Amino acid sequence: MNLRKILILSIVLLMGTQTLSANYAFYRKVANTCKFYRIPVDEKKMILTQNLDGSYSFSIELESTTRNNFEMPMLVAFISVGQAINHQQSFAKKKPGYTPVIPGNTAVSVVIPLSRENTIITAKATAEQVRQLTDGKIDTAGFMRLIKNSIETL
Repeated sequence: MNLRKILILSIVLLMGTQTLSANYAFYRKVANTCKFYRIPVDEKKMILTQNLDGSYSFSIELESTTRNNFEMPMLVAFISVGQAINHQQSFAKKKPGYTPVIPGNTAVSVVIPLSRENTIITAKATAEQVRQLTDGKIDTAGFMRLIKNSIETL
């Protein structure tokens, strides 16, 4: 009985380790890509959640450095998520048995300093839309047209 408990505990820890390292790798790739484009990012404002059906959702909040530019941080966030998805897929090809973290939906919030109270603009995109943007199959204007119905101002 004692050996069984140890075995079950070790399996749970092993599976949890893969999920934690996958989350960390995903966050790091997103943060590094944002920093490459000189968009400040706080990893505490990134949330990767696993849904009940096993799929993932990702949300990120960025701050715009200028009052009239919300598109640049928003596009960089979506590109960063696409880069992280590509990284997860390439890692899964190299390591057998590894399950890549691919969020089905991505939500991006951009905080814009317009006045005393900030304006927040949010947008959502599917994994396929993000992949098309990242792989260069559509340009940034085409991507913004794809997600235009999901854009909201709060």
